[in-house]
Amino acid sequence: MDNSEAIDALIELGLSTYEARVFTALIELGEGTAREVAKTSDVPRSQVYTTAKELQSRGFISVQRANPQVFQPISLSEVESQLSREFESKRDTAFDRLETLERQTAPSAEQSEDVWTITGTPAIIGRASQLIDEAETRVIYGSKDLAHPDAELLSSVRSCCSREVPVLLLQNNGQEIAEPWRENECVSSVSVPPQQSKSEHAVRLLLVDSDSFLLSVRSNRSAPEIAIWSANTTFAEAFLQLLTSSLPVTE
Repeated sequence: MDNSEAIDALIELGLSTYEARVFTALIELGEGTAREVAKTSDVPRSQVYTTAKELQSRGFISVQRANPQVFQPISLSEVESQLSREFESKRDTAFDRLETLERQTAPSAEQSEDVWTITGTPAIIGRASQLIDEAETRVIYGSKDLAHPDAELLSSVRSCCSREVPVLLLQNNGQEIAEPWRENECVSSVSVPPQQSKSEHAVRLLLVDSDSFLLSVRSNRSAPEIAIWSANTTFAEAFLQLLTSSLPVTE
């Protein structure tokens, strides 16, 4: 039986090559001595002892103090739980440190006049949700598809309602607006004249307060969605003034 896929997967989950080979061999054998494990795993016998000690310290195997020693894997469910805990610990450590770095660089980023580009719908929705979460006075949102709202966007809209921030949907002529939008008391809609909504490439438009925006396009149906956005900049403020002057929106 070819165990290479299981071994490769364990290596990706953080085990060393020898650890992955020895553990997979023990799963296949049920239990085994260093000689038996070496024969099955293609790990030198001298290295089996060292590797087994490492696996034991990680809680993946138990060792019977016999002569010779016998190694036995613990249940796969326990190993899975242990790997999950290790992953969560590493993930939390990584993102705690990244958030610290982000906080350290945030002041200079907020003072910049940058316009950013994002590619891919999931990333664009994530950024749009973050901008909505930061809204203080108003949110204006338009999309080619208001009939199938994204759950993340809806969650951000609900948070606006809890803060009493009004949300206005830009509705193209005859466009369907799904009920989950309308269930939120702070959400209303306004019809956009046909001459102002005829762009076939525009995907979504988001205006937040008076100084943040996101605009996305798609060159064709199979192309990825691409967006530009800017927040808390004079460029964004000027862009919003230009856009809102052409929309049926009262300040």
